[in-house]
Amino acid sequence: MRTIFVSISAAAFLTAMNAYAVDLPAGAKKATMDEFKAFADGKHVKVEIVDLERPVTAELVWSWKKGTITGKADVGGKTIDVKTKLTFKGDKACSAGKGEKPSCHFIYIDGSKFYEVRDDMKVHAVSTVG
Repeated sequence: MRTIFVSISAAAFLTAMNAYAVDLPAGAKKATMDEFKAFADGKHVKVEIVDLERPVTAELVWSWKKGTITGKADVGGKTIDVKTKLTFKGDKACSAGKGEKPSCHFIYIDGSKFYEVRDDMKVHAVSTVG
């Protein structure tokens, strides 16, 4: 079976409407990339992408040393391998699958969760560290 490489973050821009919207909590703090690295680097993260037509969940590891986000995702009941390139653009974390344009998001932290937030301030994904 062929390995499927996917940019989970880039998939969010394929759809405009969503039934799974999540609001950014009032207490969430915008993180610098150094704060985000300290918070999530090398740790297992449970991810729920909330701005698609259907739920997408994943178990991922963000690695700054390797410059990757890797793991498994459930997309509509189908499990896929995830391996995306991890970069930064200013104060945004970016990911890109092979041959794809990077998709970048602001990071907000609240407790054990971090939120990937689009430029329009809508939440793209909610992730729980640990």
